[in-house]
Formats: sequence, C-alpha cells, structure tokens
Amino acid sequence: MLKSLKIKKISLFSNAEIEFSPGLNVVIGENNTGKSHLLKLAYAVATIWYEAAAEHKNIPGKISSKGSKSWWQRRLAEKLVGVFKPDKLGRLSRRDGGRQKAQIEAQIFTASNLKFAFTTNSQKEVEILQTPSTFPPAPPIFLPTGDVLSLCKALNGFLMKGAKRITAFIEPLETIMGGQLRLKQGRFYLKPTGKKEMEISLVAEGLRKIGTLSYLAANGSLSQQNLLFWDEPEAYLNAKVLTQLARSLVELVEKYEVQLILATHSFFLMKELSVLVEISKGKIPAQFISLAQGEIEQGDLLEDVSTITVLDEILAQDDRVQQLFYEGQL
Repeated sequence: MLKSLKIKKISLFSNAEIEFSPGLNVVIGENNTGKSHLLKLAYAVATIWYEAAAEHKNIPGKISSKGSKSWWQRRLAEKLVGVFKPDKLGRLSRRDGGRQKAQIEAQIFTASNLKFAFTTNSQKEVEILQTPSTFPPAPPIFLPTGDVLSLCKALNGFLMKGAKRITAFIEPLETIMGGQLRLKQGRFYLKPTGKKEMEISLVAEGLRKIGTLSYLAANGSLSQQNLLFWDEPEAYLNAKVLTQLARSLVELVEKYEVQLILATHSFFLMKELSVLVEISKGKIPAQFISLAQGEIEQGDLLEDVSTITVLDEILAQDDRVQQLFYEGQL
C-alpha cells in the first residue's frame, strides 16, 4: 500500500508531499489542480513497483543485483510515458523556465522507498536514486472517468494466481445494476432479474461502470489488499446510485483492506463518504486531500479541509438565487 508521495517539479506540483491513508483517500479540487495527474503518477509508480516483485522474484536484496538498475530506468520511463502520453518524458516536468529537474519519492507502509528523477531534456532517461527492498502483494488497478468494461478482458493476463476473490462484494453491485453481469463468447451481457439478458452496450453508461467493479471482483483482479485508483467515479451516476456506491466502496476498504484513491468533483459523493467514515468511529482510515493552486490540505474528514471549491460554488449559487428572488426576478 502507498504511504506517501513526495513530488518536486512535476506537472502542476512545485514541491508537494501527500500522505495517504491505508484505506480511503478522496482527492478534491478545481479543474487543473492536478487531481488526475496525482492519481496517474501514483498508479505508474505502484505498477512498476509491483512488476519488480515478479522481475526479481520478491527476494530481499535481489533488487540491487547486476542489471536491475537499468531495468528500473527502462520500465519507469516506459510507464510514465505510457500513462501520461507526453511527446517526451521531460515534458512531465514543471514549466518554470530553464532546465528543471523533476524528482519523485514514493513510500509504501513497510517503510520501503523508491526514488527517481529526470530533467526537462529527458527523452526516456530516468535517474534511479533509491530502489525498494519490499513489494506490494497485488497489482494496482486504475479506473478512468469513462466506461472501461469493454477493456476488462485484457486484465485477465494480470490475475494473481490463488487470489482470494471478494465474492460477497459483488452482490450489492448486482443490486445496483438490477441483474448479473455475464461474459459470453467475448461479449458482456446484463441479465436483469426475471428478464432476458441484454448486450452491455444497451445498458446505461453509469451502470456499466458498476459492472466494471463487479467483473474485476468476480475474476480476481480486485482482491484483498489491492490498490484501486478511480478518477471521477461519479460520472454518469445519479445521487441514489452514488449513495449505494459509497457504501460499497467503504465496505471494500473496511472489510477487504483495499486501499482506495479516488478523485471527485461531486460534493454529494465526498460528503457521503465523509459521513460514512465519521460514523465508523475510526474503523475506516481515511484522508481527504484538497488541491488548490499548488497548496495541499489534508484531513481525516471532509470538514477538516477549508478549501472545498464545489461547496463554495453551491453556496454562491444559493446566494445568487436569493438575490434574484428579493429583486423580484424570480
């Protein structure tokens, strides 16, 4: 599980340090404050970290064996370019003028660190400053804003052998979808209760997102002690479904020890998650992380951070409506 990220001169971050909870992490902020970039950077690092476990057979000390440094250099550069898709690696560095050096230090909860750097001139070159000696137990999963169910079959090649499937997590998701997800001859179908199955392409976009989680849990990709990233889970979902989804996500954290890092613009979702964390009385570890023009605030609950742009705009809208009412325009 990811404990912290120290970021210097990467993208929108000049000098930032983010502490993650081992459970729920909710990243909030305006557009162009770095929410998606933070998720992508953490995902890229976590993915390579896990791949190294297989490459070096997860044997302590093997990571410093001959040739391993070149492996880290190559795979980190490939992953960063593959995730962010810049023209060259150096384009990820902060644009402050002149030659800049970007640096990232990641730590997992066993106090094992990965540290690397690159410059604005870098094409594919990464400088390895520190490599870890311990590794995460399962590969991370990244869910982007849109529907990814059509791509889920590709995950089958990355399944953990002997992974403990979290089948109990699937039932509430099927309740939200109103049926069971089925894969037949390479195509997905939804079988509503008491009705004939229908092609997943005919199902509402939001419910296909729920189907993604269901499928990942069913095939073992999403298992205990996983690291799950989700960018804007609220997209295409109404408030009723978000309430149900929030409960399922909290269960994923509390019952199955999944570390969840999500970014959201939805005040409804962030507030619902905060309430569930609060009433758990400490059973659900959480961090609410607010990004605002280079400044970072963190707290155990949503109310612990002072910058919540979406709430400010909701209150400002209420003020405008009241003013229009008093002026007789409504």
